Amino acid sequence: MDRPEPGLVKWSPNANRDSFLHINLQHRIVQLYEPTGHAQRGRFDWKKVAKHDDLPPLTTYDWSPSIPGLVAVGTSTGVVNLLRVDDNANSYLELGLKMSRTCHAVAFNTTGKLAVALDRVRSDNCLNIWDVNRLSSMDSSVPGFPSDIEHFNEPTDRLEPSVSVSSVRFFEDNPNVLVAGIKGQGLRIHDLREQSHGSAIHFPTKCCNNLTIDYADQNYFASSALDQPGVMVWDRRATHRHAASPSYTDALDRDGLPWGGALRLDRAVQMEAEGALMDTKNSFIRSLRFCRDHPGMLAVLSRAGQLRILSTRHEYVEADLKFADSPELLEVGRSFEMDPLYAEPSRKNDKIVSFDWITLGSPVLQPRLLVLRASGALDVLQMPSFTAEYPFKLIPWQPPYREGGAYHQVMEFEPQQSHEIFGPLLAEQALADVPLFGPEKTNLNKAIEHAVSSKTAAGPVVAKQIDASDELPVPYSEASSVAEKLAALRIASGDTSPPVSGGEPLSQLQHHEHTLTKIKDVSRLPTQGQALLDHSMLFRAKESYLFNYETNQRVVADDPWLRDVWAWVSGADDAASDGGMMSHPLDLGYMGIYTIWTNNLGSKPQSRLSDSAPAPDEVGWERCLNAICKKLGIPKFDGVETRRPHHREICLEICNWGRSYESELKDAHSASSLTRESTWHTMAAAHALFRGNTKEAVQVLKRASAAYPELQFVSLALQLMGKNEGATAVKEALDFDERVASKTDPYLRAISSIIATGDWAIIANQRSLPLRDRAFVAIRTFPDDALTSWLESEVAAAIKAGDVEGIVLTGITDSLVDILARYVQKYDDYQTATLLLSICAPKFIDDVRATAFRNAYRAYLQRHHAFYLRAKFDVESTKRSKHHGRPTLRPPSRQIALRCVYCDAETSVNTHNSRSSAQLHLGHHGGPFVAAATAAAIGGRSGSAGGSGAPPEAVSTNPFMDKMVVAGISCPNCKRHLPRCVVCLEVVGMPRSDRPELSRDPEVRLAARFPTFCLQCEHVLHLDHARQWFARHQECPVPECRCKCNFRANPELSYR
Repeated sequence: MDRPEPGLVKWSPNANRDSFLHINLQHRIVQLYEPTGHAQRGRFDWKKVAKHDDLPPLTTYDWSPSIPGLVAVGTSTGVVNLLRVDDNANSYLELGLKMSRTCHAVAFNTTGKLAVALDRVRSDNCLNIWDVNRLSSMDSSVPGFPSDIEHFNEPTDRLEPSVSVSSVRFFEDNPNVLVAGIKGQGLRIHDLREQSHGSAIHFPTKCCNNLTIDYADQNYFASSALDQPGVMVWDRRATHRHAASPSYTDALDRDGLPWGGALRLDRAVQMEAEGALMDTKNSFIRSLRFCRDHPGMLAVLSRAGQLRILSTRHEYVEADLKFADSPELLEVGRSFEMDPLYAEPSRKNDKIVSFDWITLGSPVLQPRLLVLRASGALDVLQMPSFTAEYPFKLIPWQPPYREGGAYHQVMEFEPQQSHEIFGPLLAEQALADVPLFGPEKTNLNKAIEHAVSSKTAAGPVVAKQIDASDELPVPYSEASSVAEKLAALRIASGDTSPPVSGGEPLSQLQHHEHTLTKIKDVSRLPTQGQALLDHSMLFRAKESYLFNYETNQRVVADDPWLRDVWAWVSGADDAASDGGMMSHPLDLGYMGIYTIWTNNLGSKPQSRLSDSAPAPDEVGWERCLNAICKKLGIPKFDGVETRRPHHREICLEICNWGRSYESELKDAHSASSLTRESTWHTMAAAHALFRGNTKEAVQVLKRASAAYPELQFVSLALQLMGKNEGATAVKEALDFDERVASKTDPYLRAISSIIATGDWAIIANQRSLPLRDRAFVAIRTFPDDALTSWLESEVAAAIKAGDVEGIVLTGITDSLVDILARYVQKYDDYQTATLLLSICAPKFIDDVRATAFRNAYRAYLQRHHAFYLRAKFDVESTKRSKHHGRPTLRPPSRQIALRCVYCDAETSVNTHNSRSSAQLHLGHHGGPFVAAATAAAIGGRSGSAGGSGAPPEAVSTNPFMDKMVVAGISCPNCKRHLPRCVVCLEVVGMPRSDRPELSRDPEVRLAARFPTFCLQCEHVLHLDHARQWFARHQECPVPECRCKCNFRANPELSYR
């Protein structure tokens, strides 16, 4: 038996007693507890009843269901002690064994018998049965065992000579029957009422450990092996082969199950890593337990702490194939992971080391398990609710492409049906947080009756029902784009500005999170507004959210951070056009500040190197970057002293991609700038200050002070600082304090901090500023080593938070995939992630997550019937994947093909066109013989009347038939044409003699172009002829056919 470090737990085997044991193996203490109230996840009420602190070093134990407080403990020395754990007296009795050897297992039955499973010796039986029922007469009020009790010297039964018995269990429905696991041989079922004990039922298997019996269906019991992660479930009714049904015996022969097996699971728990497999101290499976309240529910605990529940059920067998008392097969209906994070290294102390089912006495309650964690803490885990899917099943979900459908409203039921349909959900809600034990134990029947009778089974009970009668806000109704509608919904939802915490302005990330999550917290949006939120990706795609970066900025105008991302991508695309970011041998297109500063070419470095050249060294990088800077016209670096000036020059340019500093200054000096908000002026002034142009910053603030007088003081302070008087002189002259800086304007706060401290590191770490600006300041002012550390920490923070502003640092490289993975996890916007990564993946990026995003987005468009948008995305993304003129994306397979019903040949557009062009090419340039030979090879049929023996010059093709093949009317292989209409007898697809295309009725012109056919008799008609015929008839127009093509089973229904 496994011995985990913290200990073991066991719930009372008597369903009428609410108590549990905790055995502490470190301190050798057994403690008896009693639940006193709630028993649910996060809340477990209990009290300690008694303690026994004289516990020997045990190898196995069991708790008597018939004698309160009696625990049997087996040791490695062959001593079996009977402990009384409910009297605080440390009393015990010892069973006398003939020979000392390891005790592998002990088990009580319900009538006071104790089975002891021992290790193998040649001269003795290894399964002893003791009768300890005399202890049931003990006085529970008197501590300890009676002094006059007779010692247990000899067992009443001795079984299994000269074998090693590894596990044993009694059946509760028949206390005289037990099952024992014999090491190396299998399982044996003994009936103690038989004197000879020679007719034991034997199941050969290696799964001889961890025996457990299904309390709710005693025919089934489970076992496992020491060296395998599998579990076997057995059926004790498999006594003789002639008593088994043919379906059972056939299944054994077909599936290779051993005799008596009902279910075999080769991998009931996950295999561990290679390092963990070296640990042979414990078996793969630490414990097996069946639930008392639910039949077939088996819990499995692995040595790694994985706790999995398997809900088994009987396999379906036809009623006429069932035999009475025949063994039956089981199958796993569902499985549940009770601790999905069991393998996390950071949760080592939370690993489950022992568990047992809590006996609740009612199948209405969710099954619960008492678990002991590695830290020694007790916890309760609940099975997932079986009514969790009720809201989804009771809502008539419609595909989202059906615009205007009320797919969020709950179905309405008649009052008589409501109690039956909503009863399980209402009962579970009523019992979700009630005491289950102790003096305040809830009466379950009364609670359920009260819940079902007092609540009406209305929509709000199941799910939040959206009120379609609520009116949309006026800005939403007047909006014409998705961005305007989303912005209107955010304004209508309440305050759009997040609160300021602790006197500090919120960071850009916090602002972004508030913008994206606030609208999702609104509980009662109008139907149209909710549909817009649910399908915003689809609506954006309809507005050409693709690879036109200016268009993308307009589509996501409601999200300033995404708009800035696409602005940066637009600048990166302009810089990379015409080889602007290329210098032999490097191609640095779409790379970011961090990747260029660290000379990181990503997971596919060869794709950014030309002609298989080796990666350049530090000097080579500087040379290439110098050439790129000259090509792009980037000015010389004039900041802090550095060993890598050209790296800094290109990094400063990357910060400015998608922005125009010159146009910003021009606007600041224009007359129209006075109509802007003060935050715009402080932003323009801060940008000038960050670039070292203090004079321009002073001029911007002076001009803005005419409309905003409070900026006059800041401009004066900047002017003093520009005279090189220093931050200390400015403080003394103006009594300037950075602590009074603006709490809402991050740029004004940055200017104030520079005036007061002169420390540029404060600006670089002020997260209320956009990352572009902070990076610009860090590149101009930080030393090389400090800049490297700052960039590493900022990239790590962007990856952890999923901050899309990090694209300035990472570019569209492998690090951006990490950022977008977290971004998608938080906001589910895999559309933006797909479009961004499609620019450089798989051309420069090799990451399975990029492929997953792409496949998910394509499936999304396909699921919403946006076939044209999906095809356009495929085409455009394939174009952008070209590398050295070749696309790196595999083109999608042809999705439309035709199959001839006569020869079963398949043809598609590409093969059809290639055949036609081959015939025309050879016909013009190879003479009639080559054209005929090609027609025979491709079409499979020649025009010769003499067959294959005719001379080549006699072979010819029918030009009219070739035209029908090209038009798609005849099969390219067998040349059979499309069927004839059974009304007019003309070939469908060919021009008709009655010229319906000249009709003035547009419906007639449209219907005449389409053939229709009956699925039963397969006769074909022109659509307009079918309408005319079946307006008066039900049978097929073909005289010999008796098919009722137009039969309607329910004429009252509308079929159109």
